[in-house]
Amino acid sequence: MRHRKRRNKLSMMTAHRNAMLRNMAKNLLKFQRVETTVARAKEARRLVEHLITLSKTDTVASRRRAYDILTDRDLVYKLFKETSQLFKSRSSGYTRIIPLGFRRGDGASLCVFELTEKKIVEKLPKKKKEKSQKTEGVKPEAGSKPAKEEHKKEPHVPPEPRIKTIQKKRPTLEEEKRTEKAKSEDKKASQQRGFMKNLRGLFRKRGDF
Repeated sequence: MRHRKRRNKLSMMTAHRNAMLRNMAKNLLKFQRVETTVARAKEARRLVEHLITLSKTDTVASRRRAYDILTDRDLVYKLFKETSQLFKSRSSGYTRIIPLGFRRGDGASLCVFELTEKKIVEKLPKKKKEKSQKTEGVKPEAGSKPAKEEHKKEPHVPPEPRIKTIQKKRPTLEEEKRTEKAKSEDKKASQQRGFMKNLRGLFRKRGDF
């Protein structure tokens, strides 16, 4: 017989639905307030209230049953030491659902799912960064520049291009022979006179130089 076991499946597979409800219960116990849809809040309410009733009897068996659901040792410790102390005078009604409106897009009804008794947490104001007294007490000297001017970047000057010196290669034996041959022919041509001297200069090969 499965009387009174009907639940909303929330259009999810069983494993997905159970994981979502456990995560919602964890977040509610940790932050004391969660924004979600009304259908999910109604299903998660059963699980959260079951955990709070377990925390009222602080035994090893109840802690193990709570750990099977929450799977977090720090959260189980917080449930049995802090959350259970808030609901000592209550026998039921540990959570409340406050409607917020409808979600834009799919039109789902939204709500705030929170604990009826909360632990007050005071938030300290943030401290402003104090300026160092050393810089305020010391006066700048007459000849010294202010600190802002010291940190100014100098204009970027491109480095001068380096000039590579290419060494001349030594002439080979064939080139030396050609130069010597050309010099000897020039001497012979200078000794000759007249028409033969001019012909020698015209028919000279370029490779002889």
